Amino acid sequence: MSFFLQNLAIVVFSAIPREVQRPGWLVDVIVVGKVRILPLTLVVPVLSFLLMLGLLFIVYKTKPGLGMRAISKDIETSRLMGVPVNRIIALTFGIGSALAAASGIMWALRYPQLQPVMGVIPGFKAFIAAVFGGIGSIQGAVLGGLILGIMEIMIVAFLPALAGYRDAFAFVLLIIILLVKPTGLLGEKLEDKV
Repeated sequence: MSFFLQNLAIVVFSAIPREVQRPGWLVDVIVVGKVRILPLTLVVPVLSFLLMLGLLFIVYKTKPGLGMRAISKDIETSRLMGVPVNRIIALTFGIGSALAAASGIMWALRYPQLQPVMGVIPGFKAFIAAVFGGIGSIQGAVLGGLILGIMEIMIVAFLPALAGYRDAFAFVLLIIILLVKPTGLLGEKLEDKV
């Protein structure tokens, strides 16, 4: 579906990148001694952390979150236990879409150009981070994203000649984690039902 929407946007709006106007308070450099800080570099991690805390609260401390976890284990049993499955699934997609929108806004603020295919590589890397951390684990996905980001930065810092291949290293990491530990770092061990 995403490829269809991207190509539809290219046909309707063209593939020419468009400039994003960022609020001045996000891009006005703050000078502390000899250190120059762009407020955006502080706002994005803080906002991401708050969104993650909100998601953890919803999933682990609310009744709809309990329904989400029950449906992820066994949808038919959840339905028999009185969980409004369709409503919970719709809520889950709504929360996921809201988080994706927040991510897209933060990405567009950081790299101020809009184009229809701007989310392809970040989407692949988010998938790699989720697999690396463990599918089904929110904390694992966050840990996987942090490790993947730090790994890419270290590759660029220590091996600048390979900087052009940093995206390739993410895919190599995906292949290695799928071969070595397919459930990811914090993923649950799946039991075979007989």
